[in-house]
Amino acid sequence: MSTSSARVRVTVTVAPDLLRRLSRIPPAGRPRSRSQVVEEALRLWLREHARRDLESQIEEYYHSLSASDQEEDREWAALAAESAAKAWRR
Repeated sequence: MSTSSARVRVTVTVAPDLLRRLSRIPPAGRPRSRSQVVEEALRLWLREHARRDLESQIEEYYHSLSASDQEEDREWAALAAESAAKAWRR
């Protein structure tokens, strides 16, 4: 995870209850600054967005398969599961 030392100043407005909850966290357990909290929240949101996007692409791919391709995929999955089960029994 790359963090540049150069920062861009932005203004963020948050609900008062969120700020109160952040302030209740003991200093040892919270980031040094609110900027760090916002950066981490943005990183988590972007990671989740990328995960959802990938899941959507995978779903789209599987929906685009023909019936015979879907059957072949099920056969490969069954074979892989059987092979994994045998490997774990050793």
